[in-house]
Amino acid sequence: MKRVMVLIVFLMFALTPLAEACMSPTDVYAVEVVLNKPGIIYEPYPAFNALHNAIVENGTFFYRSHYDKRLAVILWNASDGLHLRIEIPAEWREGEMAKTAFNASLLITTEALEKLEADGWKTRDNLTFTRDNVTITLKPVTGGECTSDGDCATGGCSGEVCAPKKEAREIVTPCVYREWYTCLGLTSCGCVNGLCTWKPNDAFESCLREHGINPSRVIRAGYFELEVEGVNRSDDEVNAAVKDFLSAFGIPCDVPLTLVKTSVTRLSPSLDPSEVNASKALKAEFEWLIETGALRMDESDVEGVLRAAEWGNAGHNSHIGWYETENGTFAWIPYDESLNPLLVRCFTRGLPVYELPNGTAYVDPTVTQPPSTDATMPTESSPNGGICGPALVVGLSLVALLRRR
Repeated sequence: MKRVMVLIVFLMFALTPLAEACMSPTDVYAVEVVLNKPGIIYEPYPAFNALHNAIVENGTFFYRSHYDKRLAVILWNASDGLHLRIEIPAEWREGEMAKTAFNASLLITTEALEKLEADGWKTRDNLTFTRDNVTITLKPVTGGECTSDGDCATGGCSGEVCAPKKEAREIVTPCVYREWYTCLGLTSCGCVNGLCTWKPNDAFESCLREHGINPSRVIRAGYFELEVEGVNRSDDEVNAAVKDFLSAFGIPCDVPLTLVKTSVTRLSPSLDPSEVNASKALKAEFEWLIETGALRMDESDVEGVLRAAEWGNAGHNSHIGWYETENGTFAWIPYDESLNPLLVRCFTRGLPVYELPNGTAYVDPTVTQPPSTDATMPTESSPNGGICGPALVVGLSLVALLRRR
């Protein structure tokens, strides 16, 4: 039998003025929005007088997601507006990490990225790649040829070579025109990570391939330090993953890596975030709240929130809200992308446990009764908005843990 547990963290600490509640480690597995735009109305009662399968305490609601019952939903009203948070179940787990690092010359092309994606690698900023608990992070290593585009120049009979300015004038190549030289008009010769090279871009690389030229023959590859981490994976599994990763860039790797192993405690989600969609999860809760009459907001605002919804946009620093952008307009964006955000860096970890009902929350329109209080929770568990002042205060963080019994 499965049950979802709400893990509530109380962190007490002395704050200086303008300080805020600490971040939760589970923010990376959550999506949260504060509906702080004027005109949005949140009135849980009388509709929620007949609410079932939810924990209710001081106006804070805890229940299972209407999108996927494996997710937990937390709904509360604070000084800055209604907060709606959805979390992937997670827990601290002991494990073994295998680590290593080495340098390699890689040309990051669209073709290589597409091959990695087809092979099951997930990417973040084209520099961090994960698959089956193996993470490979690319850290650019700056070369010593140049510091700016002005340090580079073209050379060769047809200007087909990009090299350091002092060397370019001495480069001699056969005066035979190649059709792929037309592709050079789609790029420029410049400095990339300390190397003089034809600058990579999708149009240039596509043009080269159309003329039968591998982009790596023309574009000088960037030099990277590769940091490899494998959690609860054998040496053979980590080495196989690295070999597969490098093959996407056309690099053979048959030499086993030397791995250093350490014991680690990591916060692990009970399901892969790729199995559940943050935007669809928020959409399901919006539809339910609007249908019950507890929430009134324009469809355009719902769509605006959903466009910004992804796992990790949660907590004080990264929750979604109606904020001023750098160009002076307002939009539904993560708080840390707003104009002059007040960010926090404190972190909490403890995990006391409270149980959620087994079923999905619903409102019985035929019944009128007082608000449900089918579980006892401390009054401090109701999340608050920004907490300011030099006094001793309570910070709240919420997590959902999936267990079997």
